[in-house]
Amino acid sequence: MAELRKADIPPHLAAVLRDPSRLAAVEAVRAVDELTEDAFARSVRLAARLLDTGTALISLAGADRQFIWGGTGRAVPPHGEQELLDRGFCAEVVTSGRPLVIDDIQDDSAHRADPAFAATGLRACLGVPLFLEELPIGALCVIDTRPRQWNTEQRRALEQLGASVMSEIQLRLEAAEHGRLYEQAAAAAVVERRRSRQLQDLAQAGMRINAAPSLERALQTVTDEARALVGAHQSVTSMTTNLRWAQAINAISLSDKYADYRSFTVPPDGAGIYVLVCRDNRPMRMTQAELEAHPAWRGFGPYAAEHPPMRGWLAVPLIGSDGRNLGLVQLSDKEDGSEFTADDQAILVQLAQLASASIEKAAALENQYEIARTLQSSLLPQRLPEHSALSAASRYLPAAPRAGVGGDWFDVIGLSGARVALVVGDVVGHGIHAAAAMGRLRTAVRTLADVDLTPEELLTRLDDLVSRLSAESGGGEAAGLGADVGTTCLYAVYDPVAGRCSLARAGHPSPVIVSPDGSAGFLELPAGPPLGVGGVPFETTEVEVPEGSLLAFYTDGLVESRQRDLESGLEELRQALTEPCDSLETLCDHVLKRLLSEPPADDAALLLVRPHGLNQTRVATWDVAAEPAAVARIRAGTARRLEEWGLDEIGFVTELVVSELVTNAIRYGQPPIRLRLIYDRAVICEVSDASNTAPHLRRARIFDEGGRGLMLVAQLTQRWGTRHAREGKTIWCEQTLPTTGLLSGPEE
Repeated sequence: MAELRKADIPPHLAAVLRDPSRLAAVEAVRAVDELTEDAFARSVRLAARLLDTGTALISLAGADRQFIWGGTGRAVPPHGEQELLDRGFCAEVVTSGRPLVIDDIQDDSAHRADPAFAATGLRACLGVPLFLEELPIGALCVIDTRPRQWNTEQRRALEQLGASVMSEIQLRLEAAEHGRLYEQAAAAAVVERRRSRQLQDLAQAGMRINAAPSLERALQTVTDEARALVGAHQSVTSMTTNLRWAQAINAISLSDKYADYRSFTVPPDGAGIYVLVCRDNRPMRMTQAELEAHPAWRGFGPYAAEHPPMRGWLAVPLIGSDGRNLGLVQLSDKEDGSEFTADDQAILVQLAQLASASIEKAAALENQYEIARTLQSSLLPQRLPEHSALSAASRYLPAAPRAGVGGDWFDVIGLSGARVALVVGDVVGHGIHAAAAMGRLRTAVRTLADVDLTPEELLTRLDDLVSRLSAESGGGEAAGLGADVGTTCLYAVYDPVAGRCSLARAGHPSPVIVSPDGSAGFLELPAGPPLGVGGVPFETTEVEVPEGSLLAFYTDGLVESRQRDLESGLEELRQALTEPCDSLETLCDHVLKRLLSEPPADDAALLLVRPHGLNQTRVATWDVAAEPAAVARIRAGTARRLEEWGLDEIGFVTELVVSELVTNAIRYGQPPIRLRLIYDRAVICEVSDASNTAPHLRRARIFDEGGRGLMLVAQLTQRWGTRHAREGKTIWCEQTLPTTGLLSGPEE
């Protein structure tokens, strides 16, 4: 090719050669000659041996000349010598970025006139470009004095050798750069250590924020962590309250420097610089002078004297997952007296991102918690009904918001014969579904209690119901049904006439009984499987409850916690119930204070019951002969007993009701037949017989001789019904007492 002199270099090639980045890379290699000379020399010797040539060299291409930077052979200029770019082919390899292959210069008219070849008499050449960080800086060439065919393997070997030496050069350059920047690196290490500590603190701050038990606590944690992380004297977290970005200060954190200002409570008016951060969802960082000169800065108006003075300002937005602004975190007055930096802003932005997710989650959980709590509160008894058979007090503590409302419930249900049913249960799971499932089960228990089933029969029916509903819902908690499986329940019926209590439990903790002498222990009841498991029968246990005793029903959230195991909690409950208290309400408070020092991780329910036996003078019982003549004798006995009780006013109606029920038992039932009258908050009439056939209410036709008995009873009394025993049944009804016969409290 023609001589490639400076003036003859085509413009597009000159642009490559004069590229500032490429020239800077060339100068970087030349600047550390002592670090690269031996590597280049070793490489050219290896290239000459590898390709069996007498000459090899490395040249670096400047803007208009080349530099020999390692070579072997008599025709190669000394190391570091400069040559014009018109000598040799370094410029061609560099500008093309591709290997140059010449098998015989005599057959290559384009290179035959090259001065480099003409001066040395060389015949063949193979050159490959050298790249430093993808920039072509020179060429590695091997030259032979005889023609030869360069094959692909040789070209690739030379390319690999060139890449290898440049990798070594790159490492050496980096080492040189590290040495040159040692002092700067030492200073940067201090900054990096601080940054590392900040990142560690940021991770720990994120964990603490995420673990906050409530939204309020999460906001305060964000505020405290922001101040500590950046190192400021003042920190404020404010939440967006409306579309005008009206500010509400939710949390404040001040160092001891501003301790006197911690009682300052005047809220801002929501306008000013705050709006810009919330509206644009972008951080703002200013010196105090810049802040006060900003057109949106409004100062503190009439409260300037009371407000903590500011020393610079840094604010970052809190942004929800949908891009909606949640508020901001703002800092003032760095502890070291310097201005807020870009690093301070960056770390605070990262904290705000973590905090936004936690705040959004906490707000959603709190909202769901409030919905579930409202639902649950509406389903639980608002106040316990009064019964002459017992006195009762209760407490219910929902779990902490982060745990979610559970499905604990309790109930006190009046039954026929002055008896009272006592229920306590615990639905598996938390949240709205658990609360809804609890409501369904409580309704089911009340419905089954009206049928007057024994405790074991009621739990069996409830178990079937839970299994069926779970199967129908596919066992999914989202349907609000699957959560029922594994629910525990205890059902008890207290009979004040007999002074005994019948109990059965489905996997629920046994109740505590406190004797009149103050000693306490757990009732020994067959455990039974949780509801929904099926396959194992429930068993009823009947215990005598002496006058003056106390029964305590509870859920496991009261006795089990992270601080203690179940056994320890049960023992502490037993001991707490033995403490003398002037009322059941006081005792409830004492138990909760002793067992729950902090919000429970699970719902906790407590039902305390003090049973009262019914004075036997208020109960009258007759065995009835299965003959029509017995009806008159029973009516007469009923009249005498009502007169003794001072209830003559309802004597006629009661006699009529007794007559109808006894007549039905004689006519349709089976002996033995028994009549029982109970004088409680109502007059209760019960007729029992051995037949299991239940009567039903029907309207008699005009010429029917019977069929009017139960209709008459239903018209003359306030309530009536049927309950079945293991053998036989009992028909009962209740009459409201006349004003003169009302009982004011439990009969002693």
